[in-house]
Amino acid sequence: MDLCITISEINWSLTKDVVSIVGTIGALIIGGLGLFTWSRQLRGTSEYEVAKKAILNTYEVQQALQSVRNPMLYLSKEEVEAGRRLEEEQRIYSERMTYLNEKWAELQTVRLEAKVIWGNEAQDSFNEIQQRIGDLRGAIWLHFWMKGAYAGPGATVDNSPERVRENDKIVYFTSEEDDFSQKIAESTAKVEKFFGSKVRTK
Repeated sequence: MDLCITISEINWSLTKDVVSIVGTIGALIIGGLGLFTWSRQLRGTSEYEVAKKAILNTYEVQQALQSVRNPMLYLSKEEVEAGRRLEEEQRIYSERMTYLNEKWAELQTVRLEAKVIWGNEAQDSFNEIQQRIGDLRGAIWLHFWMKGAYAGPGATVDNSPERVRENDKIVYFTSEEDDFSQKIAESTAKVEKFFGSKVRTK
């Protein structure tokens, strides 16, 4: 009898409202936690993709650098016979450099994305690979200047054997162990070091 009186005295309308409010708050908390987790996962996936692209695109730039340095030149027979051997060599190197520049432009986009996420340290990890591109560009210009490509009539060109030999160490690939190949590998390793852990922890 006491139990019946106690139950009947409960304000069911108020209880229903309280339970509803508690349920709504609980649902909002669970939803908020779910959204936070999803946001973190999305951010983690985005960072992983940028890190992966940074390493992959750096490898592509590394390969493009070595392709420019390939000592094999397939010259057009017609151009050589017409006395335009030097111009034909320049055309080949120009095409190779264009491809390298395209790969570098792709890497530059990733570099900016990395800077947004990880700051200047991420951006700076690409500095040495950029320097290698500049080194090669300068060496190719010097290569043709010493062959007289840019010198006007009567101009004196310093093309001593020692200078040519030193410049050729950059222009021509001889092996993965040559000095400039090692510098390219070291530059690539700087990018790998910064982004490697961000890819492998995924």
